[in-house]
Amino acid sequence: MKAANSQAVVVTGVGIVTPLGQTPAEVLRRIRAGECAAAPPAGFDAGVFACPVCARVKDFQPQRFVSEPKLVRLMNRDAQLAVAAARLALENAVVKSGTTYPPEEMALFGATGLAGLPLREVAPLIRVSAGLDGEFDLTRFGQAGLKAVSPILSFKILSNMPFCFVSINENIQGPNAVYTPWEGEGAQAVEAGIRSLQAGDARCALVGGCDVKTHELAFVSLQQQGVFDSWKSPESHPLAGAPAPNPANPDRDREGSACGVIPGEGAAFLVLETKQSALARGARVCATLSALSLRPRSREEEVAWTRTEVLRRLKVGKVTAMVSASDGTAASERMELSALKSAGISAEEIICPKKQAGDLFAAAALLQIALGVAMIEDGASSVLANCFGYGTTQAACVLEKP
Repeated sequence: MKAANSQAVVVTGVGIVTPLGQTPAEVLRRIRAGECAAAPPAGFDAGVFACPVCARVKDFQPQRFVSEPKLVRLMNRDAQLAVAAARLALENAVVKSGTTYPPEEMALFGATGLAGLPLREVAPLIRVSAGLDGEFDLTRFGQAGLKAVSPILSFKILSNMPFCFVSINENIQGPNAVYTPWEGEGAQAVEAGIRSLQAGDARCALVGGCDVKTHELAFVSLQQQGVFDSWKSPESHPLAGAPAPNPANPDRDREGSACGVIPGEGAAFLVLETKQSALARGARVCATLSALSLRPRSREEEVAWTRTEVLRRLKVGKVTAMVSASDGTAASERMELSALKSAGISAEEIICPKKQAGDLFAAAALLQIALGVAMIEDGASSVLANCFGYGTTQAACVLEKP
């Protein structure tokens, strides 16, 4: 997707909450310094899982980002992270609903992971719904399980609720949609924001993603879906061919070999406006979204071929920098390098956020692009942000200096 200059879409604000920091500049600095947020999970023993580590956001206080403090108790951690990153993005852009733009002219598009809560949130329900043999008993669930459910559980378990809270907190009433659950869906949220601006349906679009994959039920889901196979054996990895990982050293080397996928948590949001609207209000333009390529993969297609086609459609050659989508496995690195070579793309500097900040899954694409914006602001003239990941949709984005 490329726009005519009159409809060029620009980034005027970025907000992130990640295991490596809460500003793009800080996260970029720590990635370049080789820091890694991977550590054993807090609150449960990862010994029963193939993956021994995760990347958590530490010292996070959601209260300061919420207009009505009582709302915090209704939010799961995904929603708390989303509300914080959204507020940071709007503050960075100096945009306020009802002041900068009418609420109905502000759009909201986002991506979330599949609904999931720490085990302690649903343990009472599970405990009283189990029969004498330990199996789930539907009769017990109806008679006692539902009575053990917290009245606010529904607010925490629905995947669209994080963006509902963002909408309430920021008074955004324009076009909206929520996509789930992988990285490609985060790119779809960005595409939806771009289209809403270019069609004139909104004058400002807040696009973002949030995900929390650091609790035990998230670990269960990721292990069941094969995401943790990279920690077990090269043959069983979904992308195939990764060398055996070293669980004793999750930080690994920076040479291109792999550990396993590091599940993370966090949120990232962008404020998008047309260049015309941004300049009219005297906004600081951080970067121009010059191209976005997004392609669903059919069942017959190989992942590597789909990613190559995504990159070819961008029609770019050498870029100043690249935000790699490598998730810490040799297979993903090899596939990305092959796609770049086939598309004729090279970069002077490459960073790999997923290796160090963890894989944020539904929020990963937004973080990839946010770090691309940070590299533009740090002097890069063009940045390729690859939004490759699990799921069928693969995407990539090119950012340019305004």
